[in-house]
Amino acid sequence: MIAIHQLETFPSRTQPLSLALGNFDGLHIGHAAVIQSAVKIAQQKKGEAWVFTFDPHPRRVLHPETAPPLLNTRSQQNALLEKLHVSGAILQPFDQSFMQLEPETFFHLLREKLPTLTSISVGHDWSFGKNRAGNVDFLKTLCHEHQIEFHVQPPIEWNHERVSSTRIRAAVQSGDLNAARNMLARPFSLQGTVVHGEKIGRQLGYPTANIDPKNECLPPNGVYAAQLKVEGQTFDAAAYIGDRRTIHADKPTVLEVHLLKQKNIDLYTKEVEITFLETIRGDRKFENTDQLKKQIAHDLEAIHRALINCNKNT
Repeated sequence: MIAIHQLETFPSRTQPLSLALGNFDGLHIGHAAVIQSAVKIAQQKKGEAWVFTFDPHPRRVLHPETAPPLLNTRSQQNALLEKLHVSGAILQPFDQSFMQLEPETFFHLLREKLPTLTSISVGHDWSFGKNRAGNVDFLKTLCHEHQIEFHVQPPIEWNHERVSSTRIRAAVQSGDLNAARNMLARPFSLQGTVVHGEKIGRQLGYPTANIDPKNECLPPNGVYAAQLKVEGQTFDAAAYIGDRRTIHADKPTVLEVHLLKQKNIDLYTKEVEITFLETIRGDRKFENTDQLKKQIAHDLEAIHRALINCNKNT
């Protein structure tokens, strides 16, 4: 596991430290490029690569009424950072005191707390300090003055548009899983806890695990070809997001997952990750449960085909 620290309590280091600065919501291909530049520099200098990010997301403090739903849980983000071979992450509490720091004060705070800092990597649109007054050019100047190597990552495009967390969020929420996959370089997934439900799926002949999602950003209501990962094992699955309107009205939206092959697996209270591979159809109401069961059978056939195609392409 990667190490997690706050800037104020960051332990002393003797190795050169290469730092990637950013919010990294979703950790998409643009974010990965920033971090990979820090990792490459760290390897060249025989040092460590670290990520500096904020907790909570600055928008939660600055504009809570318009703060977007985050794409990842912190656990997912840490796992992704580990795959990128960083040594750890600095989670800086973003509060009223920190947000008042002038850009130059923030930079000198980094140098004070990270005395072996030798390089900084950022995205092209990085801004910092009070009222976001500091920009890439100003940071470049500060780094040059203090003999700190500086790398700025140009924007990365997919389908002729800049990749961004906002764009990925829109793709997920509209059900465009292919666009999300291309910009993330992996299928969209969410984490959650298996909780007790009303056993409706079992009554229909298709037992399901009810998931209480930890992620804030979800695909739209519908049926999906998916996979469920639990305790290191991965199972092919059908996922449903919806309000089960055929069964009853005025009920909250649920996330249910049906394992295609494995039976009698006790998932209650376990932490799981659901990966959404392909959209099968949207949610809709049927006249009766018999029609619903027939549709479920058709859905499962379509999901089997989709999973076969996904496995061929991976």
